[in-house]
Amino acid sequence: MQPAAFSSPQRSAALLRAPRFPILTLDERKLTPALGYIFSKEWLDPCESLVSILWKFEKANALPGHVVARLMGPDVDPYEGIVPELGRVDIARLRESLPVPVRTLRAALLQSSGRRRYNPAFRFCRRCVAIGYHSVLHQMESIGVCPAHRRPLETACRSCGYEAPYRVSVQLLEAAYRCTCCRASYGGRGWTPNRAHPMKTDHRKAFTRRYFEQCLGRP
Repeated sequence: MQPAAFSSPQRSAALLRAPRFPILTLDERKLTPALGYIFSKEWLDPCESLVSILWKFEKANALPGHVVARLMGPDVDPYEGIVPELGRVDIARLRESLPVPVRTLRAALLQSSGRRRYNPAFRFCRRCVAIGYHSVLHQMESIGVCPAHRRPLETACRSCGYEAPYRVSVQLLEAAYRCTCCRASYGGRGWTPNRAHPMKTDHRKAFTRRYFEQCLGRP
């Protein structure tokens, strides 16, 4: 009995003539305009924090938190995160993906000094969060009420009492405008591109005036 003969099936002539296309993969360590993200600097308001800016970027492009967190620097652990502080965040790397002026990104970062201290927990105004806004001023220990709404700033979730660390991490990014522990809303529905509305003029002035007083030392 002769052994069975095995042979690979002949490829059809049509298959051999078919054009070969490269397999495209997403490099999650670096986002570029070629990948088709969308963002408008018109969506930003005065003194907006980096966390608030990244929430809008994430929402507009339906990006996962670990991709956005890696924009902070090549060596940043997205789950451990990083404090959004000047000198720690790679601004040049951010600018590759965010079409936002450098001065806006610098103003969105904490700038610690001997006379300026920041709360280590995410601190917010419920009315600001309701429209998808968080300011770097909300993190300042010297400011106890929102400059625009004159309401006391909060750190604890009203549902579970959890205080989220103020770090750009997967946990905070993927719980935009919500508690990172129980996912209860911090106030309202937050921001989406189809609900993007400019801040009221008097509120813009209030944040800008307070920023000049606190960060630049002049009225």
